[in-house]
Amino acid sequence: MPISLTHQCLELSKRLFSLEAHKHLSSNALLMAMILIVNGACYSSAQALTFHPRMDQATWLSDSHVLQCQLTQPIPSFGRAVFDSSAGQPLRFYLQSVSSAMAQGQALLQSEAPNWNPALSNVNLGLVNITEGDTPVNLDTVLADQLLNELYKGMSPHFIRRGHLSQARPQDQLLATAPASMTEPQIIKVGLSSVHFRAAYNQYLQCLEQLMPVGFEQLSRSRVHFDADKWQLTAKTMDWLNTIVRYVEADSDIKQLYVDGYTDDLRSGAYNSQLSQKRAEAVAAYLVDKGISAEQVTTRFHGERFPVASNKTAEGRSTNRRVTIRLDKLGAAISQR
Repeated sequence: MPISLTHQCLELSKRLFSLEAHKHLSSNALLMAMILIVNGACYSSAQALTFHPRMDQATWLSDSHVLQCQLTQPIPSFGRAVFDSSAGQPLRFYLQSVSSAMAQGQALLQSEAPNWNPALSNVNLGLVNITEGDTPVNLDTVLADQLLNELYKGMSPHFIRRGHLSQARPQDQLLATAPASMTEPQIIKVGLSSVHFRAAYNQYLQCLEQLMPVGFEQLSRSRVHFDADKWQLTAKTMDWLNTIVRYVEADSDIKQLYVDGYTDDLRSGAYNSQLSQKRAEAVAAYLVDKGISAEQVTTRFHGERFPVASNKTAEGRSTNRRVTIRLDKLGAAISQR
């Protein structure tokens, strides 16, 4: 039943209670019977605002890739719940909604015990923000980990959004130990089921074992450094270049790599130009040798131009002796140095 109809139902119940208080009807017994009937109707309408997979519907999907691991549960008539671990990023959880069922504000996050396990009890996990848009709930790593633990124990986490007419303040919601009453006006519950969770969770853990430790944000603009007058690649440099190669192979969106060589200013301009060229070509040759297409690699050299630190100090000169590698998803012709 739509929220507006639930509101009307509960308003009628309030009016009947007001009549009972002022004894406007001759039969209090008849009035109380009417109140019970109306409240029962309100309860049924409020239940229609619960989104939770039935046991025969509940499923968990594990999506595995070297750049992203996801654990997803479809929630009928609402959307889906997603645990996401992307390369180089912390774990996060979000609800994705196909409708605007949850109003902006705060929701109580409550982990509810299953009826078949009396050894477990409900746990209130605090308040979470509800925002506008197709992902109304976004949780950080701490809460996302907590949800995973609750689901592994067989619990059912619920996001409970109380309506605008509720008299309870947000902090009062944390004091209740029983599940929130479904007869409250405009209440919306979005729940996750632990049915079939463990099997998918084990697949998710296997994905995490092969997830790349760094992502595009860390690799898109990286640099390697060289000793004075040297262009040979060190073991540390080759390890980093191997990481770049692995990422490019996994991410088909990468269209171009720009390799730019630089030096400090201790030698002549001509010498530094040649040295920066050797450094850039050494890096480019290694990338191509490891499997990146030569057509994807653009090599440039700049000598002592464009320093990123002062050449007056040893530390600054060490910083300037570098090759930068930029990954481009658009294939732009000119990079930002």
